[in-house]
Amino acid sequence: MKEKRRGKRVAPILLAATIGTAGVFMPVPVNIQVQAQEIAKKNIEAAVEEKAHLFMSAVIEEKWEEAYSLLNDNFKKYVSQEQLPAIWKAKIAPFGKLGKQLTIKTTVNSVHTSVAMTYQGSVFPMDVTIHFDKAGNIDDFYIPFFYTPPSQYQKPAYEKAENYKERAVTIGKGEFTLPGTLTVPTGKGPFPAVVLVHGSGTNDQDESLNSTKAFRDLAVGLANKEIAVLRYEKVTREHHIKIGMRPKLSIQEETVDDAVRAVQLLHGLPEISKQIYVLGHSQGGYALPRILEADLHHQIKGGIIVAGPSRKFQDLMLWQQREALKRAEKQQVSPQELEALKANLAFWEQQIALINNPAYSKDHLPKEFQLGDPYWWFELRDYVPTELAARQNVPLFIMQGQKDLQVPPSELTNWQNALAKRDNVSYKTYPDLIHLLVNYKGEPNFSEYNIPANVPEEFIHDIANWVKDGQPSLSFSDVKADFWAYKEINFMVNKGYISGYADGTFRPNQPITRGQAAKILAQILEFTKNKETNQTVFQDVTAQNEFLPYICFLHEKGIMTGYKDGTFRPNELLTRAQMASIVATAFHLKGQPTKPFSDIRKDHWAAKSIDALAANGIALGNSNGTFGPNQQVTRAQAAAFLYRASAK
Repeated sequence: MKEKRRGKRVAPILLAATIGTAGVFMPVPVNIQVQAQEIAKKNIEAAVEEKAHLFMSAVIEEKWEEAYSLLNDNFKKYVSQEQLPAIWKAKIAPFGKLGKQLTIKTTVNSVHTSVAMTYQGSVFPMDVTIHFDKAGNIDDFYIPFFYTPPSQYQKPAYEKAENYKERAVTIGKGEFTLPGTLTVPTGKGPFPAVVLVHGSGTNDQDESLNSTKAFRDLAVGLANKEIAVLRYEKVTREHHIKIGMRPKLSIQEETVDDAVRAVQLLHGLPEISKQIYVLGHSQGGYALPRILEADLHHQIKGGIIVAGPSRKFQDLMLWQQREALKRAEKQQVSPQELEALKANLAFWEQQIALINNPAYSKDHLPKEFQLGDPYWWFELRDYVPTELAARQNVPLFIMQGQKDLQVPPSELTNWQNALAKRDNVSYKTYPDLIHLLVNYKGEPNFSEYNIPANVPEEFIHDIANWVKDGQPSLSFSDVKADFWAYKEINFMVNKGYISGYADGTFRPNQPITRGQAAKILAQILEFTKNKETNQTVFQDVTAQNEFLPYICFLHEKGIMTGYKDGTFRPNELLTRAQMASIVATAFHLKGQPTKPFSDIRKDHWAAKSIDALAANGIALGNSNGTFGPNQQVTRAQAAAFLYRASAK
């Protein structure tokens, strides 16, 4: 998520990624052409590396005039000679005094030739990447605020190099042009395509973090499914200092505009069909409703929100800081670490109080604000993505990991509640998925971020199915395609009304409780939490009971009224007669079947409800002509009952 920055306000920091190697085309025999390309490449590398050394020597020795002379005119528009020392010192402060150079590597993309170097620091080693324009002058530079050891990333087992081709592309025009990579399946197109939109921070096109590359995995994985993928460097990485020096930097310039430009680029390519989708991860998912709003030509056919915050950004950030303190207390860290976390939380609480203070706005910023990019925060202050998405009609697929410590699973519930009136939104959760979009079997505590891993193939498979068919597929080990309630369960799971278990099963024959049934039905009926839903109505449903809001919601509507002794009995197994009663009441069903069930007498307390379900084709009964009113309702039967009723 959004990082806190110190010193002079500059953009989030990023490291340039290698996309390819540039050469010089010459109409001469191939062997001579290749030799010429290699010579030209080495000459370019030697020239920029020499200039990179000159710049680094100048800034380390604080020869600011000499350093500034190496910048191009475009860079100088954003940074004055007087500002350069402050920016540089703020960037290198965490690393201490710089010593000798340890490594150097030069890469070329469609926008910059970049020289990445590592320097010894008295505290930590420091990485710096210097971007050069086509004329060989410095156009920007980037220093991460922390040192990361070399990546141990491993290609996924499902990658098949023969299934795709990649080529460098350029997103947009002008001074903030971005380099990207288009992955196209082999074979005859045109192909559907997905644009990948980064999370917060200074992400590269692969969304690299430690030893994971989620976006690269998605690109090669979707290529196996005959889906093209476009990924690109984030502007806050490729044009790090320049974009950060803009006084009115907002999420529009950081994320939205480039996503729309990427869609427009795809729209004009012959190998890409008109089926173009946008996948936003984390902050990218949070911004997706704005991306759809900015798509004035309606070129985006669907949006995929992955671990996307549903609420105000500042509220989630405060939640993250509070959770960090809770974890530290649980882990019994040292008193010094605990005090540091408490001080950090107090700082965030004070800063977010400023954001929420109505006395301030994007046009009247508080002087005490220290989070960096104040305009960014205040422009975004009142944006709630679910509210905008509720007014839109572009199909959505919302995906969420259950072990995400940065965007919790409860965010998915918020999306479900806010979009309950929409009929073109699918949902799916993944039991072991963490925020980096990889699985982790243990209890997450952020140490898992250091383990090399790949995006699970199931996750990629679900995206491909949704892009092609409008729905992700079921992946429960105990519910196969020929199961009698496969369609009904698939629908209920995709809508987010019911979910499976952490072991990958659905357990279709397991009985369902009254509390569980209340939760499922309330969500189908567009459950909305209000002040009444927090009040205890039944003596055996305490304020801490997870089903309380749903039970109260249905009680207020007269659908589930409980027992005469004032109890609800949420853990009691639901009978088929009880299910018939609540379904008939909830969906206002009436009617008489042509052939009544043999075991339902007219004086049975639920006879009218059971008859109504039979008349409407919702309850089919047993093979011997009975209904079995006292039999327990299974999870599969509940899905079937409620699917058929809601479809009426």
